Amino acid sequence: MKHIIIAICLVISGMACQSQPQANAPTGAESTYNISGKVKSTVTGKVYLERMNDRNIPLKIDSMALSADNSFAFKGKMSEPGIYQINIADQQMIGLILDGGETLTITADGFNTPDKPGSYAVDGSPMMAKFNMVVAESQKFRQGQVELQNQFDVATQKKDEKKKKEIQTAYQASEANHNATIKPIIAELGSSLAGLIAINNFLNPEKDFETFAKVASQLEKEGKNHFFAKLFIQDVKRRSAGSVGADAPDFSLVDLDGKSVKLSELRGKVVVLDFWATWCGPCIMSFPGMKLSMDKFKDNPNVKFLFVNTYERVSADQWKSTVNTFVKQRGFTTFPVILDIGGEVAGSYGVNGIPAKFCVDKEGKIKFKSTGYLGSSDAIVAEMTQWIEDASK
Repeated sequence: MKHIIIAICLVISGMACQSQPQANAPTGAESTYNISGKVKSTVTGKVYLERMNDRNIPLKIDSMALSADNSFAFKGKMSEPGIYQINIADQQMIGLILDGGETLTITADGFNTPDKPGSYAVDGSPMMAKFNMVVAESQKFRQGQVELQNQFDVATQKKDEKKKKEIQTAYQASEANHNATIKPIIAELGSSLAGLIAINNFLNPEKDFETFAKVASQLEKEGKNHFFAKLFIQDVKRRSAGSVGADAPDFSLVDLDGKSVKLSELRGKVVVLDFWATWCGPCIMSFPGMKLSMDKFKDNPNVKFLFVNTYERVSADQWKSTVNTFVKQRGFTTFPVILDIGGEVAGSYGVNGIPAKFCVDKEGKIKFKSTGYLGSSDAIVAEMTQWIEDASK
C-alpha cells in the first residue's frame, strides 16, 4: 500500500540477505550436506550444485550427469551456512538454505514453461519448510495489498474519502492478521540461516526490533560467527541507535535563522523530531498532517516540534540556501527547521529511511518512533496525538 501505509524514501540499505563471502574460507567447524534428487522429465545436460556469492551470482560447487533413472546426488562439506541452488541443466533452479548437516531429498519437473515455473519438492529440512510457509503467506498478503491499492487509487480518483478510510482500515486489519500468522513461524526458525533471512525480509525492524535484538543475542550466546550471523548482529547494533526506550542522542544544530537548538536544553518537554529532506516525496506528503498536529498543540508550552532536515543531495555550502528556498516556495515557513548537514544526527538515531519521526519524552528517552507516510493527514494527527498524550503522562 505505497500510498496508504508505507510510503518511504530509503536512504541506507539494510542487510543484503543473499550476500555471502566470495570464497569458502572456514569461519567455524565444518559440517556436511547430503542432497539426493530425481527429475521427473528427460533432461539433457548436467545437474549443478551452486552457491550464491556476495553479488548473488551462482558459483558452481559440484556437478554430475543424471543417472539412468534421472536421479542425482551430492555429498560434501561446507565451511559455514549459505544460500545454494540446484541447477538442473540450466532449465530449473531450486533454492536451498543450508545451515549444515542437512540430508535433503528433492523431486523436480526439471524444466520451466513460459506459463509457469516447474514444480518441485524439498524434503528433509524442517527449517526450509517453515521458511517456505512464511514466503507463501507473504506472497498472499502482497497480492491482497495490490488489490487494496487498486481500490484505493479508484477511490482517490473519485474523491471518495469514506471509501479510502474503509480501505485503510481493511489494510491495517490484513497487516495485523498477516503478522499474527507469520511471527510464530519465524520464531520457530530461531537463529538458523532461514530465520535470519525471514526476519530481515518479513519483519519490521522498528515494530519488531525486540525480535531482532533477541535473535542477535541468541547468535552471540551460541557462538555463531559465520558471515550471516556477523552481518545480522552488526545490523541490529546499528539499528539499536535510536531504539524505543533508549536515551535520545543529544545534538546541537542550527535553524534557518542561524540560532542553535540543543535537544538536552528541551528536557522537561515532549519533543517530536521529524527527519526529512527536500527531495523526499513521502516527507512532503506528511507535512500537512504535521502542520495540523503542530496547530493542535501550539498552545501547549511543554510540546516542541523540530523538523530535522537531513540527507540532502547538495554540497554543504548549498545546504542552507536549498532548504530555505524550499520552505519559502512550499509555504512551510512556520516549521521549526533545523539543519543536520552531513546527516550525522540522523545516523546517531539509526535513521534508515525518511520521513522518520521520533517522540522524546520529558526525561529525554525515545518513547515512540515510526518511518514512512501513513497515507492521510488524519492518520498522522492521530499518531502524533497519541504519542504526545502518552509521553506527557
